[in-house]
Amino acid sequence: MCAETAVPGYKFLDVSGVGNSGKSAVADVLREFDAIWAPEFSFEFDLVRAPGGLIELKTWLCDDWSPVRSHAAMRAFQDVIERMGVDPPWWNLPALLRSTSHRYDRRFKGHFLPLSRRFAASFIVGRYRAEWSYDTLRESDVPRFGRKVLRRLGLRRVILREVLLVDGADFAERATRYLQELFSHAVPRGALFIVLNNGLEPFNPVPGLDMIHGSRQFVVTRDPRDVYISGQNLHSVATQDRALLASDNDGLNKSFLATDDLELFVRRYRLYHQKLYRGTDPRVLQLQFEDLVCRYEATLARIMEFLGLSPEEQRRRQQCFSPTDSRANVGLWRRYGRPAEIAYIERELRPYLVES
Repeated sequence: MCAETAVPGYKFLDVSGVGNSGKSAVADVLREFDAIWAPEFSFEFDLVRAPGGLIELKTWLCDDWSPVRSHAAMRAFQDVIERMGVDPPWWNLPALLRSTSHRYDRRFKGHFLPLSRRFAASFIVGRYRAEWSYDTLRESDVPRFGRKVLRRLGLRRVILREVLLVDGADFAERATRYLQELFSHAVPRGALFIVLNNGLEPFNPVPGLDMIHGSRQFVVTRDPRDVYISGQNLHSVATQDRALLASDNDGLNKSFLATDDLELFVRRYRLYHQKLYRGTDPRVLQLQFEDLVCRYEATLARIMEFLGLSPEEQRRRQQCFSPTDSRANVGLWRRYGRPAEIAYIERELRPYLVES
């Protein structure tokens, strides 16, 4: 019998922000260390935080277990991994309709779906058939109506459902091993840390940090004036201000910032920052984008101390992130052509302004 293949003991580093906050700059600094692997900034591994993902699965299997919620959480998780994982060819229309376009099976070289299905199945300790009305909440209208008709006709046995008996024992250990094995198919050999972009989110990271052993989180914030300007709608911003927009701004991908409506932008920014994690968990490090740029050495020292890394391990120093070049992205508001909008942000969001 072959020995079980050892799973690399990766540690996961979540780099989170609240939109246009500069988290990609922190990820660029991290990728300068040999021990750290970071994906391209556009890749966010959403399975942890997504509705029906790992955090919700843990919550209903461990923190607030009930027969109804644990069954529903497992069904939701199984559905999520299928939709995120499937990588169908162009001619497979049913699979294309089902896919969320994450195509994680491609990203993880065909291992995402097998590993995820095995992980989910490891918590199922029994199955049986019974009347179980709660599943109708997830059905579309036509199947739900059809079941009502069958019940009226007295064909109750036909509409029995498979009920899952689910136990979340050792969830954190299993989840950590699952993620380590999964990323071993996407990460080059020699990496010790793996960067997740917005994997846990910055609002209540502790459950996720508890779930993934050895994990850490960076939370990156930025002056709201620069967030507003760099996230402007490319198609409506004044021509002279286009040079101030983020380099990846295509007019749509920053729409989640609500910059088309200044009052709503302010409301969103304030709410998100009020909800940021303010605890003292040593696994969370708060960073200001402006500090990384303007006080680079001191901020870099904080990052290295947080991760237990030495300067010698930063073998690509300033090859991925240049504080000198990034100074152009600090104080954008001073060059913005609509000073009345900046004045409004300064009045409404004064506690969050940064003097740079």
